[in-house]
Amino acid sequence: MFSNSTKYAIRTILYLSEKGEETKSTVEEIATALTIPKPYLSKVLQQLSRSNVISSLKGRGGGFYMDKQNRKKNLIDVIVCIDGKNVFKQCLLGLPKCNDKNPCILHSEFKKFKTNLEKTVIDRSIEQMLKDNTRYK
Repeated sequence: MFSNSTKYAIRTILYLSEKGEETKSTVEEIATALTIPKPYLSKVLQQLSRSNVISSLKGRGGGFYMDKQNRKKNLIDVIVCIDGKNVFKQCLLGLPKCNDKNPCILHSEFKKFKTNLEKTVIDRSIEQMLKDNTRYK
């Protein structure tokens, strides 16, 4: 459902949040740690930084990081930054005219899933996700 860019963005945000505000991470460090192609990750980080979803500091000792304000953002902010506002309106099979009146074979089941997922990413901050996820403790 989410693009690879969004998946990489979410993984990166969790990684940076775990590091803390004091630690600045370079593109190379993040790419290596998360096994993401560096050029691809660089573009994702630029998008996130331009949208103020993550913070960055240029120059020596600089890099990317998550400050307190970044961590208060909800996961929907990350998803919309990368995939756009219509990500939850798209058909799972990629059909252009899938809707309640003209459903694809998976429409009714996937609609329930999308509704629940959308509510979760709207309601939960990045900080809350970290608290709830034992992997990042």
